[in-house]
Amino acid sequence: MPKVRVDGANLWYEVSGDAEPPLTLIGGFALVDKQFEFCEPYLTPHHRILQWHYRGVGKSDWTQSEPYSVERWVDDLAAILDAAGIERTALWCTSTGSSIGLRFAAKYPERMHSLIAYPFIRVDDTWRNIYEASWWVGRVFGIEQLSRLYAGVVLPPDVLYSEEGIKYERWAKKQYAANVNMATLKSVLDAYSNVDLTADIRNIECPTLLLMGDDSALNENERMDSASHDTLMREFLAIKSDVDKAEISGAGSTYCMITKPRECCEAVVAWLAGLQD
Repeated sequence: MPKVRVDGANLWYEVSGDAEPPLTLIGGFALVDKQFEFCEPYLTPHHRILQWHYRGVGKSDWTQSEPYSVERWVDDLAAILDAAGIERTALWCTSTGSSIGLRFAAKYPERMHSLIAYPFIRVDDTWRNIYEASWWVGRVFGIEQLSRLYAGVVLPPDVLYSEEGIKYERWAKKQYAANVNMATLKSVLDAYSNVDLTADIRNIECPTLLLMGDDSALNENERMDSASHDTLMREFLAIKSDVDKAEISGAGSTYCMITKPRECCEAVVAWLAGLQD
């Protein structure tokens, strides 16, 4: 598996498939590439797929010579694209990875073919509390319990305690344990805690598709309304309305590609194919 050295850190990436345009995937901080694991059979016949881990998580170095930041991760992605020989890419980002993807699209428009994104805009007190709670759960109960915390709010309620939900939880625990390091978790979460992408979203020039599931416990929780489907979609569209939407029915929020991978990938592949016509 190749790595590229960027400012003292070895960054992991992997390329599979050979179809065009290339499609770069950015998952959340705990699942990273595994957030798209169930999508691979549906994507690789149609696109060259670039997976990567940003510094501080997974198989990239956990070096902390400087504080982590979304800006640092965005520049790391540009270096990885150079190493992989990819000049322009379609980019699919979700969960906390959306901060990186949306900022990348605004900062490097010349490298963007198109963008598929979870409609994240800014961190408010709700999001800061989520990140702080994540740190304390990991510290007190252990990294593996973080997967249960997030499953409880982003999986559809009827899936959460089903056989499917239990199977997911057993799988997710292993991914969290492999990708999250308590030595860097606080710094990773702090990097997200003051993000405001309002201006960046206005400056995105490439074709954009908003993609998320329409069902999760967030939609019934008033205290977390700013992270709910309706609020995220409404506030993003108020800033940038010239986008397409793919709302995956019955799928869980940022975990739509886990709960309904085929439907998510069909939406993405069809939308990208339409841009080629």
